[in-house]
Amino acid sequence: MDDKVITATTQGFGGLIVLVEGELDISIADRLAAPTEVAISAGCPLILDLSECSFMDVSGLRAVLRVHHFTGVGKGMAVVSDQPQVRKMLSMTAVDLCLHVFKTRSEAIAWFAAEGTRAPNPEELALLASPNGGPSRASPTQ
Repeated sequence: MDDKVITATTQGFGGLIVLVEGELDISIADRLAAPTEVAISAGCPLILDLSECSFMDVSGLRAVLRVHHFTGVGKGMAVVSDQPQVRKMLSMTAVDLCLHVFKTRSEAIAWFAAEGTRAPNPEELALLASPNGGPSRASPTQ
């Protein structure tokens, strides 16, 4: 499987989903910056979906923590993963104690709804979904 960072929006969630496929290591960690900056600058909720991420090393963990820091210490961010290796890394480093970690994307979306996290206005949401306003798919070579 090629390592990829994919961004998406979904009906019923007024934020950005950043999906990591493959391994979150030094070769892909920097690719999280551009799509997460879109959500941060729009002030919208962010789901970092690691459900398709089979491995995360310390550089990947550092990237997750960097995103967490810039989203306002996790108020606008949730992490999704049911992968044992990824959850073990989050648990062994106690990062799961400061991040909102869920097993499914549906649980994360429900948490945002219950928290009443601010969704972007329609113009911001259109910007997030547009190919010119933010990346919709980052290739492994970017």
